[in-house]
Amino acid sequence: MGIKYNWIYPTYDENFIKEIESYNISKNVAKILNARSITDMSSVKKYFSDEYEEGYDPFLMYDMQKAVDRINEAIENEEKILVYGDYDADGITSTVLLVETLISLGANVSSYIPNRFDEGYGPNKDAFTKIIESGITLIITVDNGIAGVEEVDLANELGCDVIITDHHKIQDTIPNAYAIIHPEHPEGEYPFKKLAGVGVAFKLAHALLEIFPDFLLDLVAIGTIADMVSITDENRIFVKQGLELVNEDPRIGLKMLLELSNIDTKVDEQTIGFYIGPKLNSIGRMDSAKLGLSFLMAEDAETARVLAEQIEKYNIERKQVTEDIVKDVISQIENSNKIDNNVLMISGDYHEGVLGIVASNIVEKYQRPVFIMNNKDGVLKGSARSIFDFNIYTAMNKISDLFLAFGGHTLAAGFSFDENNLDQIQDFLNSEYEEYKKNNELKSTKKIDIVTSLEEISYQFLNSLEILKPFGMDFEKPTVLLENAMVLNKSYFGSDKQYLRLTIADEVGNLECITFKDSSAFEKVEKNDIIDLLCTIDKNNFNGRTKLQAHIIDIDIKEFLFEDLRFINYDISKIDNKAIKISKKINDKDNNFYLYKDIEQLEKNIEDIYLLDVPTSKEYIEKLIKLNPKKIYLICEEEQILSDIYLIDKDRLIKLFNIILSIPNKQINIGQQLDKLLTTLKTNVDSLKIMIQIFRELNLITLENNTIKLNVNYKKVDLKQSASFVRMESIFEVEKILLKENITNINKAFDKN
Repeated sequence: MGIKYNWIYPTYDENFIKEIESYNISKNVAKILNARSITDMSSVKKYFSDEYEEGYDPFLMYDMQKAVDRINEAIENEEKILVYGDYDADGITSTVLLVETLISLGANVSSYIPNRFDEGYGPNKDAFTKIIESGITLIITVDNGIAGVEEVDLANELGCDVIITDHHKIQDTIPNAYAIIHPEHPEGEYPFKKLAGVGVAFKLAHALLEIFPDFLLDLVAIGTIADMVSITDENRIFVKQGLELVNEDPRIGLKMLLELSNIDTKVDEQTIGFYIGPKLNSIGRMDSAKLGLSFLMAEDAETARVLAEQIEKYNIERKQVTEDIVKDVISQIENSNKIDNNVLMISGDYHEGVLGIVASNIVEKYQRPVFIMNNKDGVLKGSARSIFDFNIYTAMNKISDLFLAFGGHTLAAGFSFDENNLDQIQDFLNSEYEEYKKNNELKSTKKIDIVTSLEEISYQFLNSLEILKPFGMDFEKPTVLLENAMVLNKSYFGSDKQYLRLTIADEVGNLECITFKDSSAFEKVEKNDIIDLLCTIDKNNFNGRTKLQAHIIDIDIKEFLFEDLRFINYDISKIDNKAIKISKKINDKDNNFYLYKDIEQLEKNIEDIYLLDVPTSKEYIEKLIKLNPKKIYLICEEEQILSDIYLIDKDRLIKLFNIILSIPNKQINIGQQLDKLLTTLKTNVDSLKIMIQIFRELNLITLENNTIKLNVNYKKVDLKQSASFVRMESIFEVEKILLKENITNINKAFDKN
């Protein structure tokens, strides 16, 4: 198991893999699908077939027809329509998508995105009042609204209809809106429940336009990836097609942002997830997200470049602010008794827009639930992040009366409370997590898709996985376990040397491995360690050069029992006298020299054992392992290697017996036929002598006057009934392991587990 996670190894159905391969899909891809329980062909086809390219009928959504009729009525009557969005990437793309759709239909439409800092998330009474007073008669929410019960009631009182399009969790009380378009509506029949906000807005656009608006899928792809919703089923279709559009005909704003980011390769889900999405999110984190609308809707290069440069500035600022807060939080923890708490609760004069990111960083470092808060006028407001399966929302709900407001799910929540309640909340959460620790293992699980070795990793391997793209939530990039690699180099990078870089190698080649997450968990990894590395494989493009690179998920440092001192003419006089030395020849117990046959005389829990030569059987090694030594050092010096001298095996024995059978009188004069026998059997005289001895022990032949005669009464026998065969086979087996395998394979051969 790894340092950070318990690993779940894959099991494969060979019949399924063969079936998939018959569709000209690689074995690696088949294994990944199998490991992820995607084993029925209808599900498989959804990943590779084009027959689902338009997704599901939008009118399967509850209230879709009602919403379309009301919007068309508003357009016909020239009513003022407003699209009410959200300040993250999903909300921004949702807003742009619906605004562009309504403009194309001739609507009198405007947009509004609330300010994170002044208005908060979702419908806002003051905002709704101002909007309606300006003459708006129809509000359409995107990526929000399902929790706006009171705000919708207010709109109704003021004579304004509200159509809600949202994907967030439906609460017990549903707003009394004119129409609610939600994939999880309790009265709906929509087949796919995991659309992003932009996906829901797209379904409305599809219904309004009466055609499949594939020209809007670039927005859907960006919002869906950035919001980290499930990349399965319909989302998979939209993202795949949307990425194609981004690459073929990108919006001028996106083109400028990609240029500023020095991205000149094909845009994929990783480009969106690591570059475009965070930059769009940074707008709403640092200021008003309205800039994002102008950016995505820009029509000329000059305007687009100015806006892209502003977004870059916001993103740089966001990174710096985040970094500064993380440093301050770590300092508070390390320089106080807070580090002893089960749940870390840290407050300061912090920028509210990045508290969620900070909390995620701190969780990664300290591996426990975290609350990061801004203190303003005696109110602590911020973000919580949890770990493992500790449900932070449930814990907070038990003391809901101590919070002014809170919401979230198992691993993340937002909240506010009076600072006077801090100690009480801290004490309760500490005790809750203490109880959780008593009954749960403090390790999450990670599923492995493919178990392989470093020598198998190549561009061909990586390219074979391209067919599985796009990757994302619920269909992550394949996890690869690279077994038994040696650490060649270890270094750190980043502004504070907080990130880890390893170079690992085997007999064939090497691979650079990095992590951009907190690397403190891997401090014990050292140069020359043999490790199992759980990772994802990528191409790293830098300065016009491309190379394979692994992104570290977890590491298991191999605690090898056997250490290699072979083939170096090791001086046994250097061995500590207290160590046990074992061989076939030296019997000097006063100086801790023992024969293999005397292993039973040794006590358990010996520190170090040295094997001076090779035993005659693998069983002797197994007996040594049962003594539970700390290390077994292999010197294994041999005057002669018997498996190289004696060319004896089952196939040669069968061939010799068939030769005897094929001769009419069933006998061979060895003196007359020796050269022919040796040539045919590809062996030597000494080996032939032992082979004859084996046949005699099995009562298959007699040997008289240098002539082999078949025993007319011979019976079919097992070769293992011959003591000579068993002895030679045993010697050959242990020689092959101890003299011809590398130290990694030797440890695997005698794995104590």
